[in-house]
Amino acid sequence: MTAGIIVLSLVMFLALLVPSARLAVTRRRTLALPPSVRGEPDLLGVAHMTGGPIRVVDTAITRMCEDGRVSVNSSGKLKVERAVACNAVERALLARCGSDWGTELYRLRVQLQFDQAVDGVRSSLVNRGLLISRAAEEKWKRAGEVQVGGLVVGGVIALGLLGVSAALPVAIVGLVLLAGGIKLRMAYGPRPKPGLTPRGQEFTDRVGRTGPWSARTSAGHPEGVAGVVAVHGTGGPEPDESYLHQLRLAAVSRPAKRTPAKTSKSAKSSSSSSSSYTSYSSGGYSCSGASSCSSGSHHSGHSGHSSCSSGSSCSSSSSSCGGGSSCSS
Repeated sequence: MTAGIIVLSLVMFLALLVPSARLAVTRRRTLALPPSVRGEPDLLGVAHMTGGPIRVVDTAITRMCEDGRVSVNSSGKLKVERAVACNAVERALLARCGSDWGTELYRLRVQLQFDQAVDGVRSSLVNRGLLISRAAEEKWKRAGEVQVGGLVVGGVIALGLLGVSAALPVAIVGLVLLAGGIKLRMAYGPRPKPGLTPRGQEFTDRVGRTGPWSARTSAGHPEGVAGVVAVHGTGGPEPDESYLHQLRLAAVSRPAKRTPAKTSKSAKSSSSSSSSYTSYSSGGYSCSGASSCSSGSHHSGHSGHSSCSSGSSCSSSSSSCGGGSSCSS
């Protein structure tokens, strides 16, 4: 009986202490990873940090509407006016659009946020130490799950030992460790969306509250309407732009629910509608040349405009991007 109590006590202490220590170490390492690239993010990077992938898409659409490269009509349809892209996200957008009104803004927003180009924006933020990598997030999550399992095992053993008079002191110690482990889990456990590192959180708080980038009007923002959307979302800028109104409507739109009990006529209508949704994905403008633009936004104060370097080409025409974050053909 004494040997059994000793074994159970050892298992209880190991289950309560080892996973909790591992969780604390994993959290510290995850949040303390040094950035491999110094510097602060550009316009799309700021958008990702403040609103995630969908904010990146909204910012890219706003920038291209702002300088006339794409247009949005009152029906929420989008078409390309000038097939010129200044970054990978804009190239991905052009690849999904055409020169007619065949692209629905709602579907474009939903699809483009999962594009590799948007994921590349996230990777650049990870390299700057502003976001936690997905691998680190998974490791932190696993450490949290193991710690919860250890708390369950240790708690069950501690409760069982309460009924044994000889093991009562050990059981009480186990319950104290259980309470400490639960508190540790609440404080150090992985959050539902870890995302930002401490440095990233500090940057996000600062950019939205102080300095020129906190401005809510395009006239006072160094990046114009697109900059306000990047920091504050589509509800931030002044509501006198029609494309902003359509972006707000697209943000709250939901696909129509299908009802299998409908007549064959409605089924045919649904089929034709579905084909029109997919028609733009195969056609449209895509940049076949080496369209590349470097962001010149200096965010140590965020007072500069995004500028595009020369050599930006789409199809057969050569387009260079001048100052003031506009691309011209």
